[in-house]
Amino acid sequence: MKVTTPDRIPLVIDIGDNISKIVLPQPFYAPNNIYFYKSQDGLTLIDSGYIESIPLLQAALKTIGYSLKDIRHVIYTHNHLDHISSSLVLKSYAPKVIFYGYRAMQSGVGNYLESMYLFQEATEDLFRKAFAEPADLERILRESRKGWNQFYSKFKETKKGDPMLKIDVAIDHNDTLELSGETFRFLHTPGHNLYHITPIHTQSGVYFSGDLIIANLTAIYSQLDGSLGDYYFTLSKLLEEPIRRLLPAHGNEIDDPQKTITLVKKTLSILEKGVIRRLKESSSDLLHLMEAAIGKKVHNGGHLPTALGLVYSIIQKLVLEGLIKIETRDDGYETFHLLG
Repeated sequence: MKVTTPDRIPLVIDIGDNISKIVLPQPFYAPNNIYFYKSQDGLTLIDSGYIESIPLLQAALKTIGYSLKDIRHVIYTHNHLDHISSSLVLKSYAPKVIFYGYRAMQSGVGNYLESMYLFQEATEDLFRKAFAEPADLERILRESRKGWNQFYSKFKETKKGDPMLKIDVAIDHNDTLELSGETFRFLHTPGHNLYHITPIHTQSGVYFSGDLIIANLTAIYSQLDGSLGDYYFTLSKLLEEPIRRLLPAHGNEIDDPQKTITLVKKTLSILEKGVIRRLKESSSDLLHLMEAAIGKKVHNGGHLPTALGLVYSIIQKLVLEGLIKIETRDDGYETFHLLG
């Protein structure tokens, strides 16, 4: 993969508290916010983006007199494609960089490409649960595989990549580190993802929320590595934190962190009540429950599998509570029935 200057270079934006932000477009979801601190030693980044976005990151840094070689530290919030896949090749361009991430992430993920094959399989299983019509299922599988193949092909294009996920410094819950003069505390914040951490810049009270909180919406997590119970617990613990600023990995800064976190908890409760209410009216399936809860517009973006995963996690919770039973067809398609 060549690091070249693209036609459209992302802006480097000063957002205060000595933090700069680059918004990197990427093919799967909303653009990624890459936050970083500058020092005499070099750059400290929060996430480094999707593998295909490395040329854009390089070009943006050049506009302020830096390059990939100046990156000294990268703190990874979690191991989803759009946040960490660039790490598979980044050390070829930033030889002095040190990667930081949750302790269990490296051993839990291992070969990143193999982990993504499992992720793809789990996503396709979710589609099979949701789509009743074979033609619709085949169409959505074809579209999904096109995106996955794009990622695999981009990794294969480079001669410098390593499929093994490497974390140089393992982070535990509530650890504190000083990186190039900036002090960070770290919270293990699972729910969206098993290995998710929230870095906190202790001098300024800035929290980098990754994918936990996005805009004023519930952060939708994967069925493969997310947990509804963990998510509720994480949100409750965050409400105890003295958050001054909350910077998400996608979208704009959260205006009122405490109010937004409370709203997200309420949104989850509303979604759960909505699923129960609709099943009282009649039995239904995952696709229609998701469309009723989140809207059909989800089909037009890259959020369909994660939206389905969110609603399916609610279904699983209700099954464990004895409120719902699942009827499964031979091809994997499921319908849900309210008990009692």
